[in-house]
Amino acid sequence: MARCCVIAAIVLIMFSQLPSWLLPAHAAGITPAACAANPWIDARCYGATGNDRSDDTAALERALAAAMATDEPLLLPHGTFRLTRPFVIDYRTRSDTGFRVISMGAVLDGKSISANPVLEIECSGGTPTSPKGCFYFNEQGTLFVNANSDSYAVVIGRPDFSDAQNSMKIDHLIVNNAGAGRRAGGLQLNYVLNSQIFAVADSAGGAAGIALEQTQISRISGAGSASARGGVGLLLENGYSFANTIDAMDLEVAPTCLAIVSRYAAHNTFISPYFACQTAVDATAGSGTRLVNPQFGGNVGTKFAAADGIAMTP
Repeated sequence: MARCCVIAAIVLIMFSQLPSWLLPAHAAGITPAACAANPWIDARCYGATGNDRSDDTAALERALAAAMATDEPLLLPHGTFRLTRPFVIDYRTRSDTGFRVISMGAVLDGKSISANPVLEIECSGGTPTSPKGCFYFNEQGTLFVNANSDSYAVVIGRPDFSDAQNSMKIDHLIVNNAGAGRRAGGLQLNYVLNSQIFAVADSAGGAAGIALEQTQISRISGAGSASARGGVGLLLENGYSFANTIDAMDLEVAPTCLAIVSRYAAHNTFISPYFACQTAVDATAGSGTRLVNPQFGGNVGTKFAAADGIAMTP
């Protein structure tokens, strides 16, 4: 038998010895040998189609379970993966060493989910009084999330602040929520520290394009919008959000571009923000907020509805 055939046979035998819960329902063209040889867990090897027709929820959950069990990245290939319930990435078992999702321009289509996030990234096991420290979650590549929900489409960290997301890196996250309800938003960052995030998060609702609940010592870039009544492009609310650098943020298509309502928001710096909303800034709380070289679009009617703690350079 030729050497290449012997190697292929060995790979097939090894693959056949995997536990039954790890065995994939193969998509067309994905062979057991190819799946076993990959340095990642390909969602297609667990039955995901990405064809924008089939329900891929269970297949993605199987692939995620395998990736967690084997400590390998989860690969989401190019395609549109329909979801009928929230896709929850709880990496509690990898909280010390991290977890990686590689997206090749994948679309998570959760438009059938009406009242919950489409994507949740969390690390369970802590409490609000004793949060779990979680490290090194990384979304690599471009990931699209489509929603039609009266909720935030993507939620990172548990809303009760029971998990601290440390040193997170989000390469390129594009969020579109068609939900027009008052609670519909794009991206909610709960307890996030020392992280680097690029996100474009747009909502047709009245919450926020991007909401910082308790985000600290992080660099955030991208864009945010929430076009319904009460909507805010970027909102700082609730917890202790401080020492963040918001770099080249594009805030448009919202009644208010930037709102700061948390009295615990302090020493956040906005570098070259672009404001193109009827009201650019409404800061009713906070301290030490600095806008460095801001630009105001021609449609801005009110630059500062309130400016508590705001300083501008120049």
